[in-house]
Amino acid sequence: MSTPELLREMLREVLYGPDGGPLAVGLFSVGEAGLLRTVHALTPAQASAPAAPGRPTPAQVTVHLRQSLDLAAAQLADPYALLPDEADAWSVRPATPQAWRLELVALARAGQNLYDALYLPLSPEGLRIAFGAVTHAAYHTGALRFHLASLTAGPP
Repeated sequence: MSTPELLREMLREVLYGPDGGPLAVGLFSVGEAGLLRTVHALTPAQASAPAAPGRPTPAQVTVHLRQSLDLAAAQLADPYALLPDEADAWSVRPATPQAWRLELVALARAGQNLYDALYLPLSPEGLRIAFGAVTHAAYHTGALRFHLASLTAGPP
């Protein structure tokens, strides 16, 4: 398997979870524990509430990940690409359920953009950017999964 193929497989797992259903175990996650499934499981109210005082909300982490994936895709397509100014991810608060749904669509689109960019010829710097973006997304996906599990756990 070539490095770009491996990167695409890693990104696919981060976004959707490993192949093989609920019992599957992957490099970054267990079955059905991908980023997109995780953030779609959060209600708008859950997405807007921080895990603890002073911590970012799941919505803020989601916006941060979207911006990170978009930036990586743009840099792979054009090393000198600059993204348009975006709202600071750490201050975002979706005002409505519709705003949250739109952010989820934008996150999926950003993941697809990076996946598509991984078909481009990648320089060593491009490989570094791509690996960094995928592992960064995996890290935050794990934190979001933990937060979701905490929210949905029954009483002790």
